[in-house]
Amino acid sequence: MKRSVIIPTVKTLRCIDQTLQSLAALQDCPEEVIVVQNGLSERDRRDDRANYDRVAQQYDCLHLKIVYDEVPGLLSGRHRGADESSGELLVFIDDDITVAPGWMTALSSVFADPEVVLAGGPSLPEFAAEPPEWLHRCWQPTPDGGRQMAQLSLLELNTNSVTTIHPDFVWGLNYAIRRSALRQYGGFHPDCVPKSMQHFQGDGETGLSHKIAAAGHRAVYHPDALVWHHIGAQRMTPEYFDQRSFYQGVCDSYTQIRQGEDPVEKVPRKISIARRWASYWKRTLLPPKELDEMQARFHRVYRRGFDFHQAAVRSSPVLLRWVRRENYFDYAYPTLESDG
Repeated sequence: MKRSVIIPTVKTLRCIDQTLQSLAALQDCPEEVIVVQNGLSERDRRDDRANYDRVAQQYDCLHLKIVYDEVPGLLSGRHRGADESSGELLVFIDDDITVAPGWMTALSSVFADPEVVLAGGPSLPEFAAEPPEWLHRCWQPTPDGGRQMAQLSLLELNTNSVTTIHPDFVWGLNYAIRRSALRQYGGFHPDCVPKSMQHFQGDGETGLSHKIAAAGHRAVYHPDALVWHHIGAQRMTPEYFDQRSFYQGVCDSYTQIRQGEDPVEKVPRKISIARRWASYWKRTLLPPKELDEMQARFHRVYRRGFDFHQAAVRSSPVLLRWVRRENYFDYAYPTLESDG
């Protein structure tokens, strides 16, 4: 099975050297690596052109292909990468990870089973500095044992064996899928859009995973399909967790509306959104029974994100159609109605 690794990024090539180095050091290299730079500024594009030949030569073993897509947002990077690739197995990773030496071998092995459609593995932190004490309290248990911290895309299950999991637990920084399934189930949803376009945010790979789950397909977790997620000091702040909380509220509102519910004026305070949408608890900031001050803060911001998106969709038929469109393989961001 031919394997294509796809790296969407808004960074210059110099900034993703660490990720490429880890791929080049694999025991079993993929047949091709596609880097999709999208939303890169014109200045960064000019500065980066000098790196193209160097990077292509340095990582010749990866059969590297570098393409540019002008449409901002992770969705265009992912789908453009799939279009540019030729593998039967597509592995989407983030630009700030490094992979374990046996990562590709582990992922490839599980797809020898024709019933496996989706696979991932642990994503462990590589902290640039000692995390603050409050951050440690953001770890949560998973239904299969182990722990997760969705705000930093960290996941570790208590198993040394290949384990069948709910597709929700295959996360976008380490997401291996059969090409046929990506097409059959409509591809990814909008994700990581610029802040000024936050109303176009969707639920990323979550919607695709939900469709795969609904179809009864098998997803697996391989403990050797390990990636390390590099966490800089700027992500270990309450302000960054605020951003992630707001973002998650928007994502969950998108999921709810896409599944057929009309946007509401306001969710009654006595009803916890997190409890009401517990089936998405991997992505939702579920508060413990007793919130400490920091967790309560993040949950309030989550509610603001949810309410923001509900209000935006409620006021715009164009945005409602955007949320509920069948797929986003061929799309352009729509022009919303003017306030006047």
